[in-house]
Amino acid sequence: MNSQQTLRQRGFTLLELLTVIATIAILASLLFPVLGKAKTKAQRTSCLSNLRQLSVAWMLYADDNHGFLPESYPLNNPEVWVQGDMTKADEAGNADLIRAGKLFVYNTSLGIYHCPADQGVTIDAKVVPTVRSYSMNCFMGGRDPSIGVIPVTARDFVPFYAKDSEIAEPSQLWVMLDEDERSINDGFFLSDPTGQVWMDLPAMSSHRHDWSFTLNFGDGHSSVWRFADQRSFQVKLARTEQPGNTDLARLAAATVARK
Repeated sequence: MNSQQTLRQRGFTLLELLTVIATIAILASLLFPVLGKAKTKAQRTSCLSNLRQLSVAWMLYADDNHGFLPESYPLNNPEVWVQGDMTKADEAGNADLIRAGKLFVYNTSLGIYHCPADQGVTIDAKVVPTVRSYSMNCFMGGRDPSIGVIPVTARDFVPFYAKDSEIAEPSQLWVMLDEDERSINDGFFLSDPTGQVWMDLPAMSSHRHDWSFTLNFGDGHSSVWRFADQRSFQVKLARTEQPGNTDLARLAAATVARK
């Protein structure tokens, strides 16, 4: 037997090579979904941790201020919990606006303001990374009553909670949530308490926790809420009317109490 024959016998045939490639492809197709789910779970866990830490800061602020809650109304308000508008290119990545918020002194980690699954906002057809992914319930924190009812659908509801003692069931009302990049701007999340309209949007997409969002509550606990109503998967823009949507109704019920 000559050396060329020996080399040919030791090498792979084309059929063997194709079999190996096919096997690798099959294994990859099986592994990628598993790895994707693991990544999603890790991001969701991190997001929950962020909101728990923000809950602690929120409660510490109230403890230091005789029960008064950090404010959420953002316009011309130095007392707001966080500053910055994520739709403005010069503010979306400005960490100083996080530092200027009333909660920052209680936890100086910038990372707890950003969801790891948040890919950024689109400004002038470009995706811009943001420093913040979370917004606060528009009913949390006092404001000048002369501003009027916000939103206009809230006339039969408590106008706002200025102090922690005013929240009768803190475990049932949310404080902050993971907001969708298609609606996030300031730190003031508009929610329709009548459950008719998605005014602002909680994170609602496959890349943000696989069609779920995180939120924290007045007693300090955080949770993951998964979308179940098929209409939720069709929402593309803020101000989408969907009366009867069970996901929308669930969020509305946990937003504010009736008068």
